[in-house]
Amino acid sequence: MKKLLAVVGAACLLGSANVAGAAASPFSDVPQDSWAYDAVAQLAADGIVEGYGDGSFKGSRAITRYEMAQITAKAMAKNPVGTDKALVDKLAAEFGTELKNLGVRVAELERNADNFRVDGFFRMRDERHGKANKNVQDTTKAYIEAYTHAQVNEHWSSETKHKITSNMRSDSGSDGTVQTTNIFALGKYDNLTVKFGKFDTVDGYAYTHEDPMRGVQVSFGKKLKAKLSLGRIANPNNRFDADVYSGIFTYPLGKRTNLYAGYYYLKPQTTGFKAIRREDYSLGNIGFDTLLGKNFRFIALYSRSNASSTLDVNRNGFLLELDYKRMQVQHPGSFMIMLRHLRVNDTTAISSRYEAYCQGRAHGTEIGACYAPIKNVELGAKYFWGKDEITHKTKTFVRTEAKYFF
Repeated sequence: MKKLLAVVGAACLLGSANVAGAAASPFSDVPQDSWAYDAVAQLAADGIVEGYGDGSFKGSRAITRYEMAQITAKAMAKNPVGTDKALVDKLAAEFGTELKNLGVRVAELERNADNFRVDGFFRMRDERHGKANKNVQDTTKAYIEAYTHAQVNEHWSSETKHKITSNMRSDSGSDGTVQTTNIFALGKYDNLTVKFGKFDTVDGYAYTHEDPMRGVQVSFGKKLKAKLSLGRIANPNNRFDADVYSGIFTYPLGKRTNLYAGYYYLKPQTTGFKAIRREDYSLGNIGFDTLLGKNFRFIALYSRSNASSTLDVNRNGFLLELDYKRMQVQHPGSFMIMLRHLRVNDTTAISSRYEAYCQGRAHGTEIGACYAPIKNVELGAKYFWGKDEITHKTKTFVRTEAKYFF
């Protein structure tokens, strides 16, 4: 009886999408004393086919040849070896007619199940900008970001990113947003990656840019790696809207150090574009990251542009960062501590992660940390203090958040 329940359970799990069809199947039942039950029970014990949880199947019945063919097709897809392969081959021979009739449909279902996945995270985030930033509203928001991946063939896939945002300081349902922020095709070859559509880009250690681009991006190279992009970047929060042509280059200088260089040519499209006059301009940066001992990483980046600004801002920017340890959400107890000193303004970055601190033109220091208390959960906090380079007023920024990955 236990073997029968195990096999019936496997049929329920592996062929659940076709249960209704199985009940009306013209195929006769497999006799309960057939060797096939023992074979499938052995394959389940070896992990080639999966069993079914306790309590999920009530009662017992003989399995149809239709269901047994489904189990066999799933087992064949696992490419078993040794004695398990011999059992699968024997089952395939016994249920060859059923496999021939059902094989195309089973293979198609298996292909779609294996080649499509969804993952992402839920995040609760609170941001406070300090008394000196009276023009910037404090926020408490909840987010769900979901990513889909659909494999087309061995080289190409389609990717999407969907974001649901809710204002946790209001009960109004109108305070939330639902956005598809990424939707693109991705091609991967030996030393070539191609993206086209709308996709995330993170340049210059997130100092230069961290936002979606609508366009085309090609990455290639072995040791010297290049990433060439052409498209449109628009972020209303950072008042940025421009066509962007860029080239990013990285080169490993030994096992511990990587060199970085980037060049951007920008064509503003909107009047009032940041604090920059509506004229084409260029932006360049150079930097490196290196490991210091076992647990420390140091990052340095210098940025400069020739933009004509409506404000008297310094067209030179920089980022200095020292990280201790590396947090991994799969490893409870892991953590990371970050210390950064930076200057960023409308001219030195495109759409920087750090511009949110005082709505651009930030010059100051940040300390932050993240920690994984349990598997797939991250807690994080950061504090920035500095000044606005134009008004010279003190600016502070505090962010706390919790993320749950799925």
